[in-house]
Amino acid sequence: KDAKMAPIITLIAAVLSCSAAHAFTPTGAPNARVLRSGTLARSLCSARSSALVQMSDKAEVTQAVPFEVRGFSYATLVIGAAMTINIYSFSQFFLNDGEASSSLGFVYGFPGLLLGAALKYAEVAPVPTTSAPGSEEARERLASENVKKIYSDITRFRYADAHLEDALKWLGLQPRGYGPPELLELVESVLPDGSYAMELVFASKQTPYNSWTSNAHRYANFFGPDMRAVVSKKSSELRQVSLTLVSVPAGGPLTPMEQQPDGSMLPISLDGTVEGRMEAAV
Repeated sequence: KDAKMAPIITLIAAVLSCSAAHAFTPTGAPNARVLRSGTLARSLCSARSSALVQMSDKAEVTQAVPFEVRGFSYATLVIGAAMTINIYSFSQFFLNDGEASSSLGFVYGFPGLLLGAALKYAEVAPVPTTSAPGSEEARERLASENVKKIYSDITRFRYADAHLEDALKWLGLQPRGYGPPELLELVESVLPDGSYAMELVFASKQTPYNSWTSNAHRYANFFGPDMRAVVSKKSSELRQVSLTLVSVPAGGPLTPMEQQPDGSMLPISLDGTVEGRMEAAV
């Protein structure tokens, strides 16, 4: 029986190895800009960084992977496969009076459990997403490749890094000595004029609101082309900030805006100030 099971166990072990390797492999698409803050070489746990993790003013890095598996946890897959191997190994060990041939499963089972536990510890769940009717079609038609990459990145399980961690560092939104703002929610909608809008809601407990406005003129270059940024305070009490990316026609205005409590929009100047801002928006 052990000889017959050996190919099956080997296949499961291959699944464990491939799943782990893919879990730590950055996803990408042809011609997608990839941004990394800091060094290019990182530890294994940091290798699967944000889909937008490396951008400079002079160079653009392109990256492509042959496939991307979505919709489930690699950690759960690895732990399940490792448990299957262990259960089979223990059963064969006791049913066959401790024959050494049943130890094939032990070679893969226990390391698999350790790998699965490590993945589970480093796992970051997908961000809750709300999509209005027609928003998916609008995203595919109007959003920039970088915005599409953001959607792909934050709606799957990640390992080691938080969602958009490197992107937020590059944008100057991570204070020295603290972690980046935490992405809480993604909301997609189609505006009355037909534009596509992606709202990202952050818990910005350590990053002051003026950092979001003073860096606002970097957003169009980062998330574009043809995407305008709208910043607003979602909740002063909870220190939540909303960053909405809105599609504009090619060559359209890209000046970042701040949404006021009454829904009106005011432009954000280069130094991050907003003239005519309502008191409640400060």
